[in-house]
Amino acid sequence: MDGHRVNLEGKDLDMYLRTLPSENISKIELITNPSARFDAAGNSGVLNIILKSKPVGFDGKIHTLLTQRTHFAAEEGADLSFSSGNFSVEYKVDNSNEKRPQKMESSYIYPTYTRVTNDYTLNRYDILSQNLNSSYQIGHVKIGFFSTLNRSRNKGFHRGEMNFSDGSYPSNTYSEQTHDKYRLETISPYVEWKLDSIGKKLTLNYNYIHLSDDVNHVYDSGSAHLFSSSWDNYSNVVNTLSADLNLPFTWLNFEVGGKYSHFRTNNISDYGGSNGFLFKETITALYADVYRNFGPLYAKAGLRYEHTSNNGITLGGLTVSNKYHHWFPFAELSYNTSDDHSFSLGYSKRVDRPSMNNMNPTKVYRDTYSYSEGNDRLVPSIMDNLEFNYVFKGNLNVDLYYYHTSDAIQSLRQVVDDLYTKYYPKNCLTINTYGGDVSYNFSWGKFNLYTSASMYYLKAKSMAEELDDSDLKSLNTTLSANFSYRYKAMTIFANYYHVFPGMEESFHTGNIDCLGLGCKINLLKNKLLLNVLAQDIFGGTKAHNRVAYNDYMFRNNIDNDNTSLRVGLTYNFGKRKAKRTDVNINNSEMNRLPNIKK
Repeated sequence: MDGHRVNLEGKDLDMYLRTLPSENISKIELITNPSARFDAAGNSGVLNIILKSKPVGFDGKIHTLLTQRTHFAAEEGADLSFSSGNFSVEYKVDNSNEKRPQKMESSYIYPTYTRVTNDYTLNRYDILSQNLNSSYQIGHVKIGFFSTLNRSRNKGFHRGEMNFSDGSYPSNTYSEQTHDKYRLETISPYVEWKLDSIGKKLTLNYNYIHLSDDVNHVYDSGSAHLFSSSWDNYSNVVNTLSADLNLPFTWLNFEVGGKYSHFRTNNISDYGGSNGFLFKETITALYADVYRNFGPLYAKAGLRYEHTSNNGITLGGLTVSNKYHHWFPFAELSYNTSDDHSFSLGYSKRVDRPSMNNMNPTKVYRDTYSYSEGNDRLVPSIMDNLEFNYVFKGNLNVDLYYYHTSDAIQSLRQVVDDLYTKYYPKNCLTINTYGGDVSYNFSWGKFNLYTSASMYYLKAKSMAEELDDSDLKSLNTTLSANFSYRYKAMTIFANYYHVFPGMEESFHTGNIDCLGLGCKINLLKNKLLLNVLAQDIFGGTKAHNRVAYNDYMFRNNIDNDNTSLRVGLTYNFGKRKAKRTDVNINNSEMNRLPNIKK
């Protein structure tokens, strides 16, 4: 918050962003080529949300959201804030309850027979999310914090049937129940000290994350296991400390800083006998950026150094340790010929470290006939990104890019004893991606139309014997359009996107299309907001995937029950006038931890 990193990811981040009403947002900036100041982890950009800050006095809103899929779901929450000059505090709470089914058909196609499984899962989610943030200005020094407390309880019922085309095994039905308790605690205090009037500033951040996940599986009496239940417990603690110094001068501008991160994960699995994995990792980083404007030309360059050391041990006494370091250069050059034309060219090197679950070598059962085993020998994937961007009058945006990824981590499948499916990660892909994006925003009076097209060619080379190398290339295309029309206090809108058959890593994907229709109505002098949205109206988001292994072809069809009708009400009270403030959301540490399973 206010320029400081927020440790949220996945469903946790989604629930927080959902509490930010659009009328409180001034603009959203997406940094697709982050400089050396930002963590090198991941291949995604940085989202910078510029909010309208709270006025002096009390402000708040309450909201409710009702969703009808196959089953009914409800969400309710509140946002309360108070500001008095140099002091501000804000509290958000959100609670949601939902039942949601998933249907999946999987086929393992061998030269002489086919194994088919049909699975149905019904999950019930109860999620409570809370956020508290505060800041206080003392002269040139600003102190504050951002904190999160999220809790989720998930009860799931799963049943399935397995059939073999050659009759080598009889048809088999199975079922299980799952109880999952998830808890996330974060606190991020910070100090921001303005050193002079021209922008010199020192920022200190500390981030603490504690995440626990407790999962119980109970299998039916006909299970193929020698045990009737399994239990998995995940405990993750992350501590980070960072310092950033901005040093603008009339002749040149500098950014320097560093960051220290310590991960500790303790995983325990019990399925007829206990097993576990204790893993620790330390990342130390230093960086420097330099930038300057030369009239219409802007140039920025930077270098980041990260050193990583880790060690782990299982309950059985097996140990692993590793040390490595990388240099991450960054460069950006932009040129604005006028208010109409803008060009930019950027390069950066990034890293994608394996998740904590992928590093866990112990066996973890997903359901009756499938389990996962991590790989404590995984190494990070390294990515080189080159990007060109052109903007015309702020409406037409053209991007051209090339990405190269080495040692990419892929989740592979192995069939064990013709019955069980084992999932395991492996550094096995080298990926080259060539692509382009074009988008255009057209406005005429109360009418607005935003269209975009994305196309990229992906070619991967496999270093895994089990993965068919000749099948790892594809052309991927996505088209989308968003339409809106405002009439007095009502806005009607429609959105549509279509994803053509393509490939992601080693998975070939089928057609996906989604149509949404809705309206937004402001009532009671904009104090009451009614939102209605019908999404995935024709059920086009069902997934169809395939991946070719050397000894069999895997296919699956997944229906996540995405077709929905949503009706939301939001009531605003208190003072509404506002100024601007910045919110930067960066979650590189959370990307490696489990999140709410939804």
